[in-house]
Amino acid sequence: MIKLNSIEKYYTNGFIKTFVLRDIGLEVEKGEFITIMGPSGAGKSTLLYILGMLDDPSRGEYYFTISLPIN
Repeated sequence: MIKLNSIEKYYTNGFIKTFVLRDIGLEVEKGEFITIMGPSGAGKSTLLYILGMLDDPSRGEYYFTISLPIN
């Protein structure tokens, strides 16, 4: 399962914060397929980098649960 709670991603330049993602919530259950759509510059790639653990969110919680088979 993947769960995002209030994810935000921003970059700072001096005293200015430029938000790329703001208050993103998402829950994906085992076996579900999802599509991430939006216009250019909407933050799709940034969200995928966070989901793929290639980047960290500035704020919020990210839960990634994996279930292993028991032999």
